[in-house]
Amino acid sequence: MKKIAKLAALAAAAVLAVQAPVFADFSDMPEGEIGAALQKAVDNGLISGYDDGTVRPDDNIKRAEMAAIIVRAMGASEKSSKTFPDVASDAWYADSVSKAVQMGAFAGDTAGNLNPENNITCQETYTVLSRVFQFIGYPRNFTDGTSDVMGQSDPAVLNTFTDKDSVASWATDYAAAIVQKGGFTGFNGLLKGNANITRGEFAYLMDELIGTYIDQPGEYAAGTIDGSKSVVVRSGGVTIDGFTTDRNLIVAYSADTKGVKVTNSTVNGVTAIMGCADTTAVGTKSTENLSSYISISGTFYDVRICAPYIFLDASGASMKALNGGDYTKVNMGMFGS
Repeated sequence: MKKIAKLAALAAAAVLAVQAPVFADFSDMPEGEIGAALQKAVDNGLISGYDDGTVRPDDNIKRAEMAAIIVRAMGASEKSSKTFPDVASDAWYADSVSKAVQMGAFAGDTAGNLNPENNITCQETYTVLSRVFQFIGYPRNFTDGTSDVMGQSDPAVLNTFTDKDSVASWATDYAAAIVQKGGFTGFNGLLKGNANITRGEFAYLMDELIGTYIDQPGEYAAGTIDGSKSVVVRSGGVTIDGFTTDRNLIVAYSADTKGVKVTNSTVNGVTAIMGCADTTAVGTKSTENLSSYISISGTFYDVRICAPYIFLDASGASMKALNGGDYTKVNMGMFGS
């Protein structure tokens, strides 16, 4: 996972561990791919070490902890109005859980509970990450009465895994999306669907999915970005020029009104726009006076506006598909194949 600019250490004893120095030599850091991925996860602010100098790669992750990781990774700030009987308002994770629900990363079970203290399984993690990173498809209905699913994954991609039956039927599409759209190759070739995911495994999974986090304003040419994996832009004031990827380009919630420009680029995966919202419009429920803080030019296969109050200038873009939510606005370029 290429790191363009390192995050400052995040002080939160309630997330996954008591804060430890970000670049500490952890006494239990494993060797090999898991160790390298864990260090990148620490460097990128996804997890932190414990105050005893350990990173505990074999410890399981709880659902509440996963919510906190995802919220922190994407810089989400909006909370959901939905409440859960098993999430106390004064719990350390209440804030993160609410934001993760608003992001669409988590939902309650059939009984209306979120089960925050339960360990999270690999297949549940595939579900969360597929939702967050927009690896899953969405239905489209056309005026001629036909319909399809844009960006649908093929469950047959799981046939190469000897333990494909470890993935429950409800999680098959999400696991397929992680493999086909995210590029995940498995844990030593295994999906481990119903097994609890460990900190080391989570770090490895994230390293398989994300190639670059852009955390500082600046101009980024194609050669500075790993286009073999998805890219996450977590800062405003960013210009990406001449970039080509078959994976996803994600403009995170933390990208602000300093703006993001993607010029002369080709994104054959999903371009997911969550940030660069016009915060002055929040609460007005109107797009009339939205200011645009994000623009794209080039060729884009599947553009998705994932948050309200975003005005996308796509006047210089050719798009195969565009999906926008409530209170969003688009200056259209070419549309179609």
